[in-house]
Amino acid sequence: MYVEQKWKINREKNEHARTCPGLIPLDQAAGKMLRETLSLTLPDRSCLTILLFEDGLFSVVGEVPLQPSHILPVLDKVREKIELYFPDFYQTLDKLAEEDRRIQVLARMENILGAIRNNASSNPELLASIKALLTEIEAEGVQPGCAVPVVPAAPALPENQDLPKNRETR
Repeated sequence: MYVEQKWKINREKNEHARTCPGLIPLDQAAGKMLRETLSLTLPDRSCLTILLFEDGLFSVVGEVPLQPSHILPVLDKVREKIELYFPDFYQTLDKLAEEDRRIQVLARMENILGAIRNNASSNPELLASIKALLTEIEAEGVQPGCAVPVVPAAPALPENQDLPKNRETR
């Protein structure tokens, strides 16, 4: 349920970002007064140059054509320069981004609980590990990290005994 909501709100956020009234194609910038240029290096290490014009208008040029995944980083980069021209746009974008973060937390929780539910019957040690983890968290408080709690080991099987049929072997 939350996973689908996450996809929906993320799509809405990105669609809204693409409608930024200040973003204009470079060919529409002819005759506009250039105020400033900003450089932006993307996670894939490609670089974009943002051309800021008067009245909060801007264009983006770079090594690669502007992709939908580039829009949000560009909007973050130019925000302090253009937000006063388009406050309603940024207010809506902020609301969508906050809802996206909120739903993301719920979607992660849903995925974790689903993984536990789907694996509990084939991995009986999982429930004991979860109980031990909850006891540890309640006793010590939440600690960052990914330490797996130690659960008493199940008795060893005699050498001639096979694993139960419902257990996967890897």
